[in-house]
Amino acid sequence: MRVSTAVGIWAVSFGLVLGAGAARGEVLGRSTEPLSAEKVREAECLLGDLVADAARSAVNADLALVHASQLRPTVIPAGDLTRNALTAALPYPNEQVVLVTASGDQIWSALERGLSMLPKPSTAFLHVSGITVVFSSEAKPGERLDQVNIGREPLSRAKTYRTAMPASLAKGALGYFRIFKGLKVEVTGPSLGDALCDHVSDERVISPPKEQRLKDLSSGSE
Repeated sequence: MRVSTAVGIWAVSFGLVLGAGAARGEVLGRSTEPLSAEKVREAECLLGDLVADAARSAVNADLALVHASQLRPTVIPAGDLTRNALTAALPYPNEQVVLVTASGDQIWSALERGLSMLPKPSTAFLHVSGITVVFSSEAKPGERLDQVNIGREPLSRAKTYRTAMPASLAKGALGYFRIFKGLKVEVTGPSLGDALCDHVSDERVISPPKEQRLKDLSSGSE
């Protein structure tokens, strides 16, 4: 009887391991282009756009800000996107996505902070969703922004916006504490890894955005 019980427990455990492995290899969607993040700390990239979109969708925010240290400098090949491949592209897939109410002035200052180290790579560089940013990387740090739109409307520095971001950013990581000090988390969403996988599963086919989000006037990208 004891042998049968032990065999049964082993069989259940083995089945759970196989199930977990199958889940990690589950195909959630497909990408029409390689999801590159090789220059994730200095420029907009497809993987950065996708992760920011996932964060915004996860908590139904107006916009999302995701710092570059949340992505690995990697490339996910075009084609099938598995849960394992997506979460492996994130150094901290278990970090929570949170929703905060940030002022336009805070968002403006955060974007300036994210651009301040260019042309040098920086873990504080921000990837965005729901927002377009026109800037000049040759301008003086802190004075690089030219125009910021939330959707199709100019950002108002006096208004507030529902903003999604990783929990560590809301807490002021990477020098953002001076900007986001006192922010209150209104909603704690899923982990960044789950948000990314859920977003790909919902979208099914991932293609490059129709519009560039970070436009550097110094490089002639406008």
